[in-house]
Amino acid sequence: MGEFKKCKYCQTDIPKKAKVCPNCRRTLKSHGCLIALLSFFVFVCIGMAVISGAFGQNKFMQKAISGTSDESEYITMEEYNLIDTGMSYDEVKEIVGSDGEVSSQVESNGIKIVIITWYGNGLAGSNANVTFTNNEVTAKAQVGLQ
Repeated sequence: MGEFKKCKYCQTDIPKKAKVCPNCRRTLKSHGCLIALLSFFVFVCIGMAVISGAFGQNKFMQKAISGTSDESEYITMEEYNLIDTGMSYDEVKEIVGSDGEVSSQVESNGIKIVIITWYGNGLAGSNANVTFTNNEVTAKAQVGLQ
């Protein structure tokens, strides 16, 4: 009895390994592998769509945060690494290729401290801050640059 199965079309007992029913002559192919492959393909396509959407969303968010629509104004990690202590604001501007944004400024007793922010090319919110004291770089910090 264990060597038989029912034909899914005519319900006759047939040999377990039969590919065609001897009674109704219908093919008894299983599409299990095909269904698994199609399911995997759909899963991969959905995954790719989600990932590409996330990257597109990230660019949208970074543009919204920075207020910059031109990605050439973003600072890269390579540009950030070229900034050295003692450089002037104009030298840093030349490296980065844009003016940046003043995030803080204070002047007291002839000392002027300005912190300039450049938004980054990495994840949304990535940026670099450069502190200038009397127009010379005295500190720098970055988050998320690529």
